Amino acid sequence: MSTPHGDWAIRTHDLRKTFRGGSTPAVAGLDLAVPRGGVHAFLGPNGSGKTTTLRMLLGLIRPDSGTMEVLGHPVPDELPEVIGRVGAIVESPKFFPTMSARTNLGLIARGIGVPVGRVGHVLEQVGLAGRARDDVGRFSLGMKQRLAIAATLLKDPELLIFDEPTNGLDPAGIHEVRSTMRGLADAGRTVIVSSHVLAEVQQVADTVSIIGRGRLLRAGHVSELLGGSGRVRVRVAPVDAAARVLMDAAYEVNPQPDGSLLLARPGGTVDAATVARLLGGADLWPSELTLATDSLEQVFLSLTQGEHLTATQHAGPEAVAS
Repeated sequence: MSTPHGDWAIRTHDLRKTFRGGSTPAVAGLDLAVPRGGVHAFLGPNGSGKTTTLRMLLGLIRPDSGTMEVLGHPVPDELPEVIGRVGAIVESPKFFPTMSARTNLGLIARGIGVPVGRVGHVLEQVGLAGRARDDVGRFSLGMKQRLAIAATLLKDPELLIFDEPTNGLDPAGIHEVRSTMRGLADAGRTVIVSSHVLAEVQQVADTVSIIGRGRLLRAGHVSELLGGSGRVRVRVAPVDAAARVLMDAAYEVNPQPDGSLLLARPGGTVDAATVARLLGGADLWPSELTLATDSLEQVFLSLTQGEHLTATQHAGPEAVAS
C-alpha cells in the first residue's frame, strides 16, 4: 500500500515479542502499516500474533524490540499523549446486567471524565438509542458488543481497535457489528478489526494485513488482493466438448461443481474474447464468461497453508488468543 508520509494510523518496524518460557517468538519482526481512514482487517491463524501485536500497540505489554507508532506518536514512550484518541475492545466487555445501557455508559463517562451528555449520542451511533433504558442483561450478544463499541466512542476517538468483535455472535449479530464498523469508518474514523470471519471481513474491509508466525505475509487493498487472478469462468453446453476444444488450445480446464469450467493459462492470463472465439468456431456458444476472482478466504488459506501454520504455533500466555 502506498500512502503519503504521515497518513498512517499505525506503523510498526521489526516488532518482536517472545514470552517467558516460550521457545518461538509470538511476534517475529513484524512490519505493519495501517492507513488512516476506512476499515483495516488484521488477519492470521490462531497463535499468529494478532492479539499480542494489538496489546503492544495499546501499551498492555511491552515489546522486546522494534518500533511502533500510533497516530504519528512513538509508543509506548508517547502513549499518554495519544491514548485519548484511541478506543479499543481487546477482551469481552463487562457491564452491570441489572442496569440500563444509558446508566452503564453514564458510569463509564464519569469514570473517564467525559460529559454524560455524550451517552445519548454514542447510543445513536451504534443503533441502540431505542434500547437505552433497557437492562443490559436483556441484550443479545450482538447488542452487548455494540454497547461496548458505544463505550469506546465516548472519548470520540480517531482510531478504533477491535479484537475479534464478532466472536460468538449469530449471523444477525455479526451483521449488526459489521454495519456499525462500516458506519464509523464512513464517518472518517480508522477502524482496525482482527477477525477470523473472513466472509464478513471481506464485505466491510478496505485494506488488509495477513500475518503468520508473527510476521507479515501480505498487505494491501482488498480489491487488489482479490483481483487479477487471470482466470475466467465459462458456462457452456455441452461441457465435455467445450473442455476438449479449450484443452486443445493449451488452456488449463477445471470443471466446477456448478457445471461451469474454470480456465487458466500457464504463464499468462486468460482473454475472454479469445475463449469466446474458440468456442464459437466449434459451434459452442457460452451463456456466461466472467473473470474469476479469489475470495479473501482463498487468499488467506493459500498464504497460511503455504506457511504450514497451526493454532498452536508458539508457546506463552498469548498463544491461544493471538
